[in-house]
Amino acid sequence: MPKKVEIIVAICLLVFFTTATNVHAADTTGQIFAQVDDILKANPQKPTETLQMINIAQDETISLFIVRMVDGHVVKKHFHKTHDEVIYIIKGAGQIFVNEEWVSLKPGSIHFNPIGKIHSTKQTGNEPLVYISIFTPALKERDRNFVE
Repeated sequence: MPKKVEIIVAICLLVFFTTATNVHAADTTGQIFAQVDDILKANPQKPTETLQMINIAQDETISLFIVRMVDGHVVKKHFHKTHDEVIYIIKGAGQIFVNEEWVSLKPGSIHFNPIGKIHSTKQTGNEPLVYISIFTPALKERDRNFVE
C-alpha cells in the first residue's frame, strides 16, 4: 500500500475513534474528541434532506465530515479535480461505484479515491448510511464534477 494511502487510512481510523464535539468547527486548531452518535444527535437531519454533511474539522490540509444518507439517496457519478477523498463506513448499507462497478458497503468498509477517479455512492439499507468523509487538501470550494 503506498505511504500516502497508509497515512490517510490511519487518520481515518483515528478519527473514527475520536471524532468531534464541536461540529461547526470551520478551522480546528485544537484536539477533538466525541462520539459519532452524539454528533448525529446534535445535528438532526431535516425531514426533506436525504444527504447531510456535518463539518467536523478543517484546517489548510484536511476537511473532515460525518455524512448521513437516507431514503435511497444517490450521489451521482463524479470526480474531484483537486482533492483525494477517503470514506469509512460507520453504519448502514449502501453501494459505491469504483473501478467501473458497484460494490457493497457495510460498516468497516473503507474507500480511498484519488484525484480524477470517477465514483458514486448510494444508500440501500433500511437505516441511514453514515460514514466519515475526509478530503485532502482542505475542501474550501466545491470539487464535485459530475459525469452524467
